[in-house]
Amino acid sequence: MRKLPLLLILAFCLKIVPAISQNQAFKNAIHAKLNFIDYGLLFDNKPNLGQGFEFAYFRNVAPALNVGVPLKLGLAKLPGGENTNTLTAGADIQFRLENMKSTAKIIPFAFGGAGFVFEKDNSHAQFPFGAGLHFRLSPYAFINLQGEFRKALVDDRDNLQIGIGYVYLLHKSENQPETSNLMMYDKDRDGTPDSLDVCPTLAGTPTALGCPDADNDGIGDSSDPCPNDAGTLQTSGCPDYDNDGVADKDDECPTEGGSLKGCPDTDLDGVANKDDKCPDVAGIEEFKGCPQNTSDADGDGTPDEEDLCPDKAGTNKGCPDTDGDGIADNYDNCPELVGTVELNGCPDTDRDGVADDFDHCPDLAGSVKLSGCPDTDGDGVADNVDQCPELAGSSKIGGCPDTDGDGVADNVDRCPELAGIEQLGGCPDTDRDGVDDNVDQCPEAAGLAKHGGCPDTDGDDVPDSQDKCPNEAGSTQNKGCPEPKAADRDSDGVPDKDDPCPNKAGSYGGCPDTDGDGIADNLDRCPGKAGAAENEGCPEEKKPVVKEEKPAPVVEEKKPVVEEKKEVKEARAQLASAARLVQFESAKAILKDESYDKLDEVVALMRKNASYSLSISGYTDDVGDDETNLRLSQDRAKACYDYLIFRGVKAERIRFAGFGEARPIATNDTAEGRELNRRVEFELILE
Repeated sequence: MRKLPLLLILAFCLKIVPAISQNQAFKNAIHAKLNFIDYGLLFDNKPNLGQGFEFAYFRNVAPALNVGVPLKLGLAKLPGGENTNTLTAGADIQFRLENMKSTAKIIPFAFGGAGFVFEKDNSHAQFPFGAGLHFRLSPYAFINLQGEFRKALVDDRDNLQIGIGYVYLLHKSENQPETSNLMMYDKDRDGTPDSLDVCPTLAGTPTALGCPDADNDGIGDSSDPCPNDAGTLQTSGCPDYDNDGVADKDDECPTEGGSLKGCPDTDLDGVANKDDKCPDVAGIEEFKGCPQNTSDADGDGTPDEEDLCPDKAGTNKGCPDTDGDGIADNYDNCPELVGTVELNGCPDTDRDGVADDFDHCPDLAGSVKLSGCPDTDGDGVADNVDQCPELAGSSKIGGCPDTDGDGVADNVDRCPELAGIEQLGGCPDTDRDGVDDNVDQCPEAAGLAKHGGCPDTDGDDVPDSQDKCPNEAGSTQNKGCPEPKAADRDSDGVPDKDDPCPNKAGSYGGCPDTDGDGIADNLDRCPGKAGAAENEGCPEEKKPVVKEEKPAPVVEEKKPVVEEKKEVKEARAQLASAARLVQFESAKAILKDESYDKLDEVVALMRKNASYSLSISGYTDDVGDDETNLRLSQDRAKACYDYLIFRGVKAERIRFAGFGEARPIATNDTAEGRELNRRVEFELILE
């Protein structure tokens, strides 16, 4: 305050001598710099550094815009120059964005421009772009560091430059003022002479004695406890809304003027009106501003006539407030937990208007309708029970969407765009056969799942779509049609075409056995007399006993070679032919359809000749492991066995076995040989 009279004199002088005020911008600057020049990195080569020197003059032409003319001279290692130094020179015009008036220690800048480079045989234009930093050494001197890329208008001349140098701002010399001019000397050029300037090195305002004053309240920022809010001298620069001499930051009643910590005290008893139970009658602090003779049964300082709880000491209109939330216990639904007035004293941690005791999501703000839980997708289903919290859906299906409205949520609906039924994962079932339409081969006709949803009218396990006789039960082998009934005139179960005795019923291949010797009459030379098979059904004849006087010499009699009957040879040939044509699915023991006709020929042969037995052998090639091949050969032999049994051949007349890759009939080194080795064989056995 001692410099205030001098400050007023200075302000008066400033009005009389305005020419003394100085321009703070330093418009002119000179640069000197050492450059490192590289023509290698931009062409995927190693650095190829050269050196150069630069001198420049810059002029400030607008706020933060400087224009300069750098002159360059250097020795560069140019591409194609065999790593030798080449003298280059050049001149640029550059536009630089910077603010040299700043008092900062580090000042960034960016620049761009155009220039011309002189070489011995290749002078050309270049366009520089770059950025850098000024490091302040003094108010007028800087160390400069910058990098630039220079785009050339000829091939192989793009280059990079890194420079370090010195920048100096041109300014008028500041000589020590004469004693007569001491009053006018102003080092920080803020219009306040240093003799009156409390902050001589920082530009400020005259009203703040030359110091910075952000809120323009006449009190310098260094002395202003509220530098950004205009105040008064009485409150040291802080605002005082009620003008009671107490700054608002310290005023307990900032909107009411008062002398007691900024609050009024009408009865002057030292208890502010806001705390005084008897504001118009002087009292004592122990009785909250009321006289000592006032009745206060519970001794809480609230007179009984004003005490809502005269028998319980308290601070809230004489009532206790255990949790201190400003709501008396007798009105507080949560007297031991700090709460809000809106919720009758109960806490609301997430501030969503639902008391924590009733809030199903007490740490997440939600809605009252959803018991305090959030609903991100706004579908009326709280996130904590919503199975699709980010997709609006229906409460009936856990808050998930149901595009086709079939009651199955899209996230589990296998047909989300087609209304279906829950049992089929939301897919439709037009014919209601339990097979959804997208896999039902007959979607409009009710059928069975094992037939792909298609019907089987005659119940023969062949779907109608494949059944050649859909209304008449048949067999799989006969494509759904019943097996044809062959003619059997004697009704002995053997078709006439296979019955050697079609007019006589019999159980031995269709022929009777009159004498019961196990040999059919058509093969029995003595059909009326029981005999032995080796004697063709005739009884053995007894020879008379002849007494020999002398034993006759033993002469070995050669047995005649009995040639196999023609019909047996034909049977063996027929079996061999049938075996060659029996085929199976690849790597499986499933008979192909064309095999059944050949196996039926074997059935007919066995029916025709009751004395025949059959051995079935299965074989494979040597591809694959032994165990797998053995099992496959057994399974294939058994498949033939099962079919023959199915067609009526008695099990005791057939046997089967598998031998894997054993007993090859051809080489396994060729495809043709391996095909021959993959076979079944039928061997005729005569009883």
